[in-house]
Amino acid sequence: MSLGGLMAATTPPFLKAAAFLAAPFKKAARAPTRWPRLGDARASEPPTPLEEVDAIVKRVAGKSAQWARVPCEERARMLRDMLPLIINELDAGGGAALSAEHKGSYGPDCAEEGFISACVIMAVREYAECMEAGGRPKPLSVSTRADGQQVVHVGPIGAVENMTFPGYRFEQWLLPNAAKPPTQGRVYRAADEGRPVDGGLAVVLGAGNQWVISMLDALHVLLAENRVAVVKMNPVNEHMGPACRRMLAPFVEGGFVEFVYGGIEQGVHLTKHAQAASVHLTGSVGTYDAIVWGGSGKKANAEKPITDKAVTAELGCVTPWVIAPGNWSDAAIEYHARNAVALMVNNASHNCNATKVLITSATWEKREQFLDTVRRLLAEARPRIAYYPGAEANYKKYMAAYPDAEVLGAHAPDAPGLVVPWTFKSGVSADDVDAGKNDLCCTFEPWCGVLSEVVVPEDPAAGSDRDAQTKSFLNRAVALANERCFGNLSCSLIVPPSTQRRCPAEFDAAVAGLKYGSVVVNGPSSLAFAISRTCWAAFPGNDTRDIQSGCGHVHNTMLFDEPEKGVVHCPWMEGKVPFWDHDPPNAKNLWQPTLHLLAYKQLFSGQGMAAIRRVILN
Repeated sequence: MSLGGLMAATTPPFLKAAAFLAAPFKKAARAPTRWPRLGDARASEPPTPLEEVDAIVKRVAGKSAQWARVPCEERARMLRDMLPLIINELDAGGGAALSAEHKGSYGPDCAEEGFISACVIMAVREYAECMEAGGRPKPLSVSTRADGQQVVHVGPIGAVENMTFPGYRFEQWLLPNAAKPPTQGRVYRAADEGRPVDGGLAVVLGAGNQWVISMLDALHVLLAENRVAVVKMNPVNEHMGPACRRMLAPFVEGGFVEFVYGGIEQGVHLTKHAQAASVHLTGSVGTYDAIVWGGSGKKANAEKPITDKAVTAELGCVTPWVIAPGNWSDAAIEYHARNAVALMVNNASHNCNATKVLITSATWEKREQFLDTVRRLLAEARPRIAYYPGAEANYKKYMAAYPDAEVLGAHAPDAPGLVVPWTFKSGVSADDVDAGKNDLCCTFEPWCGVLSEVVVPEDPAAGSDRDAQTKSFLNRAVALANERCFGNLSCSLIVPPSTQRRCPAEFDAAVAGLKYGSVVVNGPSSLAFAISRTCWAAFPGNDTRDIQSGCGHVHNTMLFDEPEKGVVHCPWMEGKVPFWDHDPPNAKNLWQPTLHLLAYKQLFSGQGMAAIRRVILN
């Protein structure tokens, strides 16, 4: 018997599981592009008649006082009951496959949608843990920065999370004037004091690009705001509404959540409904302005908003990646270029946290190597269906501004829908952008498969001192991201460890100075969305007349009362293919066990181990 065969025969299953989780994903042959039958997949839910909408609102609103009195332990049970429902719904041939077909996915089949589903799994489990702690779970630690701002260390927690995110650190930064020590679970403190908070009814307008957002937003208004909810699915992904309803069954059966369908007519009716106390939307600035001001063209002259409801929103962003110079190995260039491309390609770039602007330094000696790697990876990336309405018009607008942009991706004439080829515009001058010239790449969210580079020129005042140039770059890149890029939702800050050591004050100032709701260090900005213990939100303080990426927050599953922004610190490089990769090997065999593992946090027994065994032992 070979050594490998002997090990396979004698190694205990738990060691195989540990080795499997710690090792890089197994290499697998790349499957050919397989386009789905979009014509069969595009069936949608019929619009909910307005009289039925009224009946649903009345019924759910009538449950708000009862919901306010549901104790934490019962809420925890309802959340725990959701976990098997989610996993069963997303099994192959279920919800994940349905969502993938509607989007025109291919290759990894429904694995990309499956991995995205992990966001819901983690949030539901974390909310359950929060409820089991009375709405005030203990963080790992709380520290205070030199300027007095409090930083809460919120993860990873436990063996499973640390194996899933080895070398990571999740931080929730609090508002500068936050209470000391920080407070949590406002509505649960009130209930403990005999003052249950009846939040009334919230209207949740779901996102069209990711169905998980509708789920997470509904859970936030239920558990953080103590409101019952009516969720209107976006017409783009309303096909996932029935699946979302089944996954939320414990809350639906209690009468605390219900779903409706339709377009503008139903949306307007709900947001103006007399029984709605609040509105939360994930969408566009135009939709927010319509709800708050009656339209973007009316807000300049309006004395006050047209609604008296509390309106919170997550709206969008031209997501910047600040790429700092330093000692980059070839492997590091490949790794971080691939991360940037992966998050541009994901979901056909129909994401508010998609990579959109690479901010680089003209003094970086490996800049061209990095850009060439980006070009190669874009050329190699499989085409995607640009399924979101408006993608073609947005692409034409971008190309009109940058006719010399490099079209690197395939057009895929055999595709059953529109394909926007992966396109890259490099060499946009930061001086021009600061002067308001040639700056569409920073001011316009294209919502399709385009990527731009803005290059910061050499600072004459820094001379030939490499560290001085790097310090100058970090200061200017942060200012450019804050002041010139539309939105303030999330960003990435890629700084080699050597640069962090050589320029510690400037690195710390960059992390603190980026005015974004989420800052991810040495990883993709989208990771902050997946890490639900940190808040997901625009940076606080946007004016309602210039709302940028929105107002209010979601996620924050430890329920800190005064969050400012989430900061996720990643290792410089991972030893395995990260789960957000756009073409991960063996992904179709990995996503289901991953969901089980994250749901139950059981490595060696129960459903988590049984799921892993399907991959390791079969």
